[in-house]
Parts: sequence; C-alpha cells; structure tokens
Amino acid sequence: MSLTIHPVHGIPEISEGADLGRLLGEICSDADFGLVDGDVLVVTQKIVSKAEGAVIEIDMDDPLSHKPVVEREAVRILRRRGDLIITETKHGFVCANAGVDLSNVARGHAALLPEDSDRSARGIRDRILGRQGVSVGVVVSVSYTHLRAHETLRYRGWRGGRGKKGGGGGGG
Repeated sequence: MSLTIHPVHGIPEISEGADLGRLLGEICSDADFGLVDGDVLVVTQKIVSKAEGAVIEIDMDDPLSHKPVVEREAVRILRRRGDLIITETKHGFVCANAGVDLSNVARGHAALLPEDSDRSARGIRDRILGRQGVSVGVVVSVSYTHLRAHETLRYRGWRGGRGKKGGGGGGG
C-alpha cells in the first residue's frame, strides 16, 4: 500500500454557486494523475464556504466588525484572550472566533464555516461520481479547529500554530 499526494493546480477564484464537484473533477481529469475509484479528495473549507455563499460583508474600516458575527456563530464562548475568542460552534467545533475567517476573501468580507460540511462533501463526491463515474472520498478540511470528541484528532490551533483537520466527509 502506498500514499501519493497530488496538489490540484488551476482552481480559479470560487464564487457563490460554483459547482465544485464539476470543477474539481474536470481539473483533476485534466491533470497528469486523474481521479480513480478509492481516491480521496481533500477540499478546503474556504472554497466550500465561498461556493455555498457562506461569505458575509463586514465593515472594512472597523477591524473588530467581525466580532458580532463571531458571537452570532458561536453557541458558547469558552474564553476570551485579547482579540481572540475561543468558541464552540453549532457544528460542535471548538475553535478560534467561531471559524469566522478574514483571510483569502475580499477585503470587507468574512467567510463562515459551511452549514453542513458532511453534506457538502457528499455533494462534491456525488457530482464527481455522476459526471465521471469515479467513486472518491471527499474530506472538507477545516483549519484551526479542535474537532468533536467522537472525531479523530484533537487540535488546538490557537496554541501556537495552525493545522488542518477534517470537518466533514463523504464516503468513497
């Protein structure tokens, strides 16, 4: 058994309504490696959020304008440390700022976590299967999270680093 990791190049800027299953399937088909049954495709939460319209406008002149969004997205605030708020989200994630992310989005916008990353992963998987006839697993990776107790690893990204963990998955 072996593990081979291929970066997927050529993904354009994603906007609301993008068909990620079609787009990623086509890009992978055009790549040297293609997709085959049993492959696992790891998709970042950020492009899923963008495609699903989970990006909101915030006041770009107010550096703290995303804090009310953080408090709205959190079901529980566990700790405050300076500008950082450690929260539990409705998904059961414990993470910094309820997953509200200001990076890699247009200035004056914030990306939220996908509503249901398992459903998102299944949708991408099903679209690839339907269009290409290839059965792949899909993992929606979420950076900076500490996952629910029943999921694989626990990680506290706000303690000196960042990481990526699976936030949702769809069979294979």
